[in-house]
Formats: sequence, C-alpha cells, structure tokens
Amino acid sequence: MKIHPSQQLHPQLDAPGRSFAEKDSVSYSCLVLLPKDNSMTTSNDHSITLQGSAAIIHEYLKYSINSIIFQRGIYPSCDFLQEEYNGIPMMVSRDDRIKTYIDNMIGKVQDLIMKKMITKVTVCIITVAKQEIIERWDFNITPQYDDDDAGGEHGTVAPTANKPLAKIQKEIRDVMRQIIATISFLPCLEERCSFDIMLHTASNVFEEMPVMCKDFLEEDIESIEIANAQTVQLKAFSTGVNQVDTKVVYRTFDG
Repeated sequence: MKIHPSQQLHPQLDAPGRSFAEKDSVSYSCLVLLPKDNSMTTSNDHSITLQGSAAIIHEYLKYSINSIIFQRGIYPSCDFLQEEYNGIPMMVSRDDRIKTYIDNMIGKVQDLIMKKMITKVTVCIITVAKQEIIERWDFNITPQYDDDDAGGEHGTVAPTANKPLAKIQKEIRDVMRQIIATISFLPCLEERCSFDIMLHTASNVFEEMPVMCKDFLEEDIESIEIANAQTVQLKAFSTGVNQVDTKVVYRTFDG
C-alpha cells in the first residue's frame, strides 16, 4: 500500500518566539503522554506483533538518540550514566529535562507506528549561535506489511511476523555498534550545539490525531537540508513487521 507523502513536524515551543537553544540547549515540547508498556508483546517466542515491533523501535530510538547526543558532546559527559542495552553498554542522559523530551517524542513515535502514520524520525544537531543544522540523523521506518496482511475489516487485526527475537536483537546490536563507531569519522563540533527531534508523518496525521494540532507544527522539509553534506548509510534492522534504516548526514568543512 502506498503511504501518503510525508510532512515534517517538530514540537511546538511552550513559549512563543523562543527557540529551544535559548533554554540551556534543551528542546522542550508541550507534548504530554501517558506511560507506555514497552514489553515486546510477542504471542510466542517466534512471533512479533505490531505492538511488539513498535516497542522494539521505541527502545532502539531511545538509546540511539542518547548515544548520539553523548558522542557528539552536546552535553557534558558527567550528565550521562551507563546502561546496558541489548548487551551493549550505552550512555544515557540523567538530566530530567532531556529524558522527558526524548521519552515524550519517541512515545508519540510508538503511537504513530501503531497507526502506520510515520515514515521517519530525524534528530538534528543545530548550532546555538546561528541555528544552523550541521548534522542530521535519519531513522526511516517502513512497514513490512499491507493493510490486507493485517486481516479483518480495514486491517483491524494487527499483523505479526515469525522472526526470532534473538535475530532482531543481533541486527540491532550491529547498528548500535556502527552508531558508536561514527565518532571515528564525524567532524568535531567546534561550536556549541543543541539538538531537536522531528517527525515525518502521513499527510493526514492532524485529521486522524487532532491532539497533535496543539502539540506540533508543520515544517518545510527543505529546512533540514544540509549544504556540502556527506551521507553515511548504516545497517538496517527488521522486526519482520517494520524495518528501520539509519543514516547520518553531516556538513563538511572543506570550503
């Protein structure tokens, strides 16, 4: 099934006219979400449901985003604590403001995956002084099922995939190791920077989820393009229900 063209959304600021960089380099969203069940929700050891797939991607995004802002030196290393994710030591922010922002955003992503209304999550690294995007991490989320595969009227029965969880976890570990290794080739950030998270959604997201009208603003997708950029495509992983492709786009400073 062809998905509607994407729109790019970013969280609406809680104080009109103020950028996220003016708040100690922490992006704020007025999005408030209820806690989610992050279990894999498998019907058996070799069956992944749509809910389980969304939960797996939720955790992947959580640790990926934290790893990126740690490795890129967006905040002091003392603001992070080590946690183990999928057998790999990962650094996670202990700042409540950052944790809340990331949790709220990827919580909304989990909802959108369940509704098949998101195509990409973008993490932008932005200079505080000039508000220029100099690095962008794209997480493309592609459903691996059609509505007909879901079964029931209008696809009311959630799709499942018979893919062993251990295989999914191995694929994720491979991607996480690549993310950690990017520090070896990405240029040093010479300026003070912050980060922002943007969601690329189906064009009818405001109609299907009216609450997002209050919490998000539509953004021109061209606003995140980076001039003189290099792109590195990382490995992909699949839950059998959704595939996630990760890439980093960064500005070169050769001229």
